[in-house]
Amino acid sequence: MAANQTLYVNNLNDKINVETLKKSLREVFAAFGGIIDIIAMKSLKRRGQAWIIFKEVSAATNSLKSLQGFPFYNKPMRIAYAKTKSDVVAKADGTYVERPKKIVKREDLRKKATNVAHAPPEIKTVSTPAPAASQKSIQDRIGWNPNQTTTKSATGGGKPAEPNRTLFVENLPPEATDTMLSMLFRQYPGFQEIRLIPGRNVAFADYQNEYQAGMAMQGLQSFEMTPDVRLQLSYARK
Repeated sequence: MAANQTLYVNNLNDKINVETLKKSLREVFAAFGGIIDIIAMKSLKRRGQAWIIFKEVSAATNSLKSLQGFPFYNKPMRIAYAKTKSDVVAKADGTYVERPKKIVKREDLRKKATNVAHAPPEIKTVSTPAPAASQKSIQDRIGWNPNQTTTKSATGGGKPAEPNRTLFVENLPPEATDTMLSMLFRQYPGFQEIRLIPGRNVAFADYQNEYQAGMAMQGLQSFEMTPDVRLQLSYARK
């Protein structure tokens, strides 16, 4: 599929309210560039999918590469370039052509109703669907795990904390400073602040939402601050 400004996203959680879904999609995708519009529909046939229309092709490309398989409301997103140019883009570049409306004749409707009435009863068969890629296999492929942690958290150990917008950063070198850590964590979209805890070699990194925090954790897990020191990241306990 040729690269273009519009991305087609499917395998979305269809139990999420459409307006909430659009707002959350904007929070995640806007980190990569300006968005013209997000289209998601309420109809049963169109649930679980959306179209993200960017201002720039480069922004669409970057988000496609970065967010492919990203766990969004507990389901990995499947992202591709849209097959056709969206109307809003076509109108902007002067290539828009109005689509002809399909006219359904009454005779066709009557014929269809007659054919249905005389059709033999449908015999339902149960087919085994092809196995879908599991969440684990997708996570392995993209190196993403929303609950990843290399050791038990110093905040209490045991069961990992639920995904949230704050990361707990462990195993910092003694020379680590707020400025040094801010420069490191601000590389990832949505960064807000770093809070270094004096004398404990730990810190907290705040992002705008849990998705952006997860992206930072994915990118910086086991990052070598020095040749002998690797960062250990987990979600902070609330």
